[in-house]
Amino acid sequence: MADRLRLRIYTPDRRVADLDVQAVTAPATLGEIGVLPDHAALATSIEAGPLSYTTGGARVVLQVGAGFAEVRDNVMTILTDSAQEA
Repeated sequence: MADRLRLRIYTPDRRVADLDVQAVTAPATLGEIGVLPDHAALATSIEAGPLSYTTGGARVVLQVGAGFAEVRDNVMTILTDSAQEA
């Protein structure tokens, strides 16, 4: 079992994040989702709201816009209109 997953966050203007994390919580359209290493494959739309991730024992919170998220092979990719630290 893996202990980390790769988180990649992109906006139309820039790459916001590309790092290994222990967990991600995102504002999916039908409610908040939590993603841990070895999560099942998933594709979903996301709503504007807080997205958080844990890395190195620290929790980071970003405010993201609407977009899409995909989880596959221990990589979570998020495409969003905007993202900034909350």
